[in-house]
Amino acid sequence: MSVPAPPAVDGAFVSLTRIRDDEIASKGFTLPKQVDVRVYAVGEGTGNEMHDFGWIMNASTREPVWRMRYRDTERAGGATKNRMVNEVISLDAGNYIVYYMTDGSHSWDDWNSSPPRHEDAWGITLSPADGNVDLELVSEYDVGSDPNIVAQLITIRDDADRSKGFTLDNETELRIYALGEGDDGEMYDYAWIEDANSGRGLWEMTYRLTEHAGGARKNRMYDANITLPAGEYVLRYRADDSHSLESWNLTPPNDPFSYGVTLLRVEN
Repeated sequence: MSVPAPPAVDGAFVSLTRIRDDEIASKGFTLPKQVDVRVYAVGEGTGNEMHDFGWIMNASTREPVWRMRYRDTERAGGATKNRMVNEVISLDAGNYIVYYMTDGSHSWDDWNSSPPRHEDAWGITLSPADGNVDLELVSEYDVGSDPNIVAQLITIRDDADRSKGFTLDNETELRIYALGEGDDGEMYDYAWIEDANSGRGLWEMTYRLTEHAGGARKNRMYDANITLPAGEYVLRYRADDSHSLESWNLTPPNDPFSYGVTLLRVEN
């Protein structure tokens, strides 16, 4: 029987716990003002690397604002690879997404070594560092409800060949945020935009235009703006038969749930 979870877990406004093997769990939330947040996370780590861990991303910029790094953890009881973090961070007003990811062994209810002291807390929780914070001020954030999303093809799986049409009534500046797989100058999972009437390609996610997206070296990211005139368009994404949300064969990117492509209207 596990030891009862600490107060930080019981008072959490985000709770991703009891995470099992090969899972990626997420939860979005919105803060109307700056808040000091206590992050309590329990996971697996060896050799200065985390295998089961959590992180927090800014939902608007897609930039990580906190990550569970081995060097910041301490023993969590049980096997030496059980690691924990219990720290306070400051988050500004805005939208955020919390993630927790596990590998294929040693997780809640299926331990291959001695479990941690608080085994039911395997995962990540966020709670107010100051108990006086009104939790009703923290609201849920739904990624798909962003009014600035013009078109989106995400949670891409192996052998995908997906498309989404969209119409622009006026000349519009768009932010293209795309994640894919590429190596040695070639892309294997990638996005592009076509003119709906002529089929002419207007933009493509080439290796040269991408940068590292975190995780394995072959994880690539494109994050830049493009201006398109009024017209009808098709957003497309194609993937090969390996390394996707369905089954990563190496460490996934920092933002795995966004694997694919998202077009967002740029606010002036």
